[in-house]
Amino acid sequence: MMTTVTAIVSELFRAANEVHHLTPLTARRLLERAVAVIRDMRELTAGIEANTAVQDATIALLKVAISAPDRSEREIRSALIDAAEIIRLLKSERHRDDELGEKEADFPTAGKRSGNGLPVS
Repeated sequence: MMTTVTAIVSELFRAANEVHHLTPLTARRLLERAVAVIRDMRELTAGIEANTAVQDATIALLKVAISAPDRSEREIRSALIDAAEIIRLLKSERHRDDELGEKEADFPTAGKRSGNGLPVS
């Protein structure tokens, strides 16, 4: 999935830089695809599913996607960059969670506490 994530982030930034060449339909499809990736990644990343800021951002991205023919190049560029940044953030969160999972596997009692609040030995 990481290759796909890297590819879509690159594609979003490239489209943002060349927004004057995009048709409204192309912009819409890119933003819709980005929202699908964001939703998929949010489901895979612990703790993000409850983040209303990410949910609000995806709603805003979909609003821009749907109204792409009526949006300025600046608005579309901004939405494309926002989508790329959100995906990049989720990718780094997932990477961080993977690293934490590996550390916990190395130290099974790390961070665990007994009923009295003392570390488990």
